[in-house]
Amino acid sequence: MSSVSTLARSYEALRPTILQRLLELRSTLDPSLGRLDESNARAQIGAVLDHLGNFIATGDLGLHRAFLHTFLAMRAAEAQSPASVLAMLVAIGDTAAQVAQEEADRLADGGALTLLLTRVTGHTARAVNDLIADELARRIDHHGELARRAREGRK
Repeated sequence: MSSVSTLARSYEALRPTILQRLLELRSTLDPSLGRLDESNARAQIGAVLDHLGNFIATGDLGLHRAFLHTFLAMRAAEAQSPASVLAMLVAIGDTAAQVAQEEADRLADGGALTLLLTRVTGHTARAVNDLIADELARRIDHHGELARRAREGRK
């Protein structure tokens, strides 16, 4: 079984290939990425890939969730729906796993890296869904509080 540090090194070795593939596919990942010039698209995709590398190296779910929360907020400020952000993040993870699978023969731990990237994508999808659910619950609670205040104000 590959160690976390070995898998993190293998991921970092594949990162330029993954980034290039994602840049080629950026319009299909997210239309807003397709409208960006290559430099800005590279920076946005690179930030996600950097975080994936950190998550692979540390396994810190709290840090992962915090990054995703910030990323969702940043994309919301750009008028991107949570569903489109989720789709983009899953597509990035799936593409990374696909590149790892294609390159598995040249890596000693290619199969393990492919599996890990698939798991990380699953964790990402669950975390984003949890964040969306938390936000919806917050909004429902807020709506209920406003409705209660309105009822009390009419009495």
